[in-house]
Amino acid sequence: MTRTHCICIAAALLIAAPALFAADRPPVATIAGTAVTAEDLDRVVGNRLMRVRTEEYQLKRTALEELISDSLFKKEAEKRHVTVDELLKSEVEAKIQVPTATDVESFYEGTKERFGPVSKEDAIAQIIDGMRRQRLAQRRSDFAKSLRDAAGVKVLLEPPRADVKAAGPARGKETAPITIVEFSDFECPFCGRASATVKKVQDKYGDKVRIVFRDYPLPSHRTAPRAAEAGHCADEQGLFWDMHDKMFSKSGPVAEADIRKYATEIGLDLPKFSACLDSGKYTQTWKDSQADGVKAGVGSTPTFFVNGRMVVGAAPLESFTTVIDEELERAAARGGSR
Repeated sequence: MTRTHCICIAAALLIAAPALFAADRPPVATIAGTAVTAEDLDRVVGNRLMRVRTEEYQLKRTALEELISDSLFKKEAEKRHVTVDELLKSEVEAKIQVPTATDVESFYEGTKERFGPVSKEDAIAQIIDGMRRQRLAQRRSDFAKSLRDAAGVKVLLEPPRADVKAAGPARGKETAPITIVEFSDFECPFCGRASATVKKVQDKYGDKVRIVFRDYPLPSHRTAPRAAEAGHCADEQGLFWDMHDKMFSKSGPVAEADIRKYATEIGLDLPKFSACLDSGKYTQTWKDSQADGVKAGVGSTPTFFVNGRMVVGAAPLESFTTVIDEELERAAARGGSR
């Protein structure tokens, strides 16, 4: 778990994994004539493999980007008959804007509590250095991008993708080039935090993105299954997302009284909603969704799949935009098809 990925862990779901895999796969080993099946191996590996593959891809992608940039800088330097250091000095260092005293003072006033006992003079020096580094990194990135565009760089390294059903309450067009499948838990506070980020994604990309919500109640969250069923019962009346927002506003356990209160507030037909909720008709629905999540590699909430690419935790907007922009580029290269 990273500091940006505060996640609710669901390791207990691994015990459900074996039944999710096909029984007709060939054995992976034999011991004195006794087969070690793929299912046996899956029980040991659990849901870790997709995460490992995703981390491997991210490491390779970062290294590839550095390799591409270094190569482009070298070629451009040769074309100009200068060294790479001279090139970067003229195109990066010389072109960044020096932080103004007003900028620095304003930043300090808004963040001075973070510096604790550090003197204002030292804090200002740290702020100036931080701003300069940030602007250098941004200018270097912008310069590299201009060279990439001119050189027609194409990244062919393919990311790992999970085969995830986009089945559930959804926002956006089915024809959208980007489908984001979210496995979530209404009792998980980090899921509520992530829902605000998902809204920003929708605002940024509009019709290019479709959001599909899938249930993944964690074993330790006692109210999560009932909340999941309440969401589906609200969906029967076309108000899933209203109930979704209400339940996440609780940022913790969603009690029965909360569910009934939210149903009233969003204007549900209460007798129909109560009959639906009390019938248990959607119990199997969230169980099936949970099982699909385990099969896809979900082990915590929230977990997202952007066109099958895993994004774990309450990730910042930038984590989504990086993946989405790459996927849009791929779609454009294929003539808009997914």
